[in-house]
Amino acid sequence: MSVTDTSASSQNMISDSDDTGIVNMFPKSTSEWGSNFVEKLGVRCRQCDIFEIIVNRWRLFNLFDEDYLEVESCSNACDLEANYDSLEDMSTEKAFPPEVQWRMRVRTQENDILREPLISKWFLGKLTEINHCIASIISQNEPGGVVSELKYQVLFEKVLQAFGLSTLSHPFIVTQKAQILGRTTSSKADILCCRDDLENPVIFVCEVKKALSNEDDNLPPPPTKRPRATCSTLDDVDTCDSGNQWSWSQHIGELFVYLEQSPISDRILGFTIEKTLVRVTLLKVHPAAMEKIQNTPVNRPGSLKLNEYEKPEFYYSQCYNFLKRQHRKDLFKTLLLIKIMQVRREAARNS
Repeated sequence: MSVTDTSASSQNMISDSDDTGIVNMFPKSTSEWGSNFVEKLGVRCRQCDIFEIIVNRWRLFNLFDEDYLEVESCSNACDLEANYDSLEDMSTEKAFPPEVQWRMRVRTQENDILREPLISKWFLGKLTEINHCIASIISQNEPGGVVSELKYQVLFEKVLQAFGLSTLSHPFIVTQKAQILGRTTSSKADILCCRDDLENPVIFVCEVKKALSNEDDNLPPPPTKRPRATCSTLDDVDTCDSGNQWSWSQHIGELFVYLEQSPISDRILGFTIEKTLVRVTLLKVHPAAMEKIQNTPVNRPGSLKLNEYEKPEFYYSQCYNFLKRQHRKDLFKTLLLIKIMQVRREAARNS
């Protein structure tokens, strides 16, 4: 007696048999990518310093010394008070405890922010919105309750917008498709940071970890994604499972699908968000390897035949909790570097 699996998971997979009789399951969506599929593509995974990823490995634009000085000045200007671990552990006795607010350290700080061209137009207004979001999360969270990941997504999106980074999120993101191993796979990012130019518009792709119940916070259930390892369980490794076979596979798949939309043809920047924990990621794919990845039949046995220099490289940073002051300062500096690279690149293109 045979049983047919009609689950969403099985419907998102296509099976092929190679000449050894082994069945290869091709994932129609990146939500079904697993470590075996990533290994077939020859991807190497490594932990890397967050500034090394942005400045040297992504490098949207080569900055000058004065650019780094401007970033440092902006970083100091937007260094805010507030230093804690989690919004879910906060007492709700006060509507908005002062120690939770992201607030100025000194009286002159607001003027310092207004003097910085990179952030003067956006930062103070978005800071007010960020504090409103934090206050809402704290006041609405029941004792022992769990905050919806959608609220964390909105909160992080406002952090991005505070640095003048243009974002798109549901329902304005359409499904993106790409050819992998001769077949079509699809993905839909949670947040996209975009340029105004319609050609290669995606600056980076954000994935929000979704692992909460369907009844959480009375919100519609998020799209189903395999659980992946949390920030606290990922170590510096050369494989992509890191103790959990689904840990990075979906995000790597998402970056592969959006690679064609990146302003740099052979690499794309990413972020992963788990509550208030953030990582920066990067996928770099040699053009010769990309051609093989797109066109090699999925039923060809074994991993792709790639030269060592052709193997795709996936980098990820350590976790940063944007509720912690020093972590937040490093993340803000990272976003400032992304912003100034974008501004300098656009200026160079238009000159």
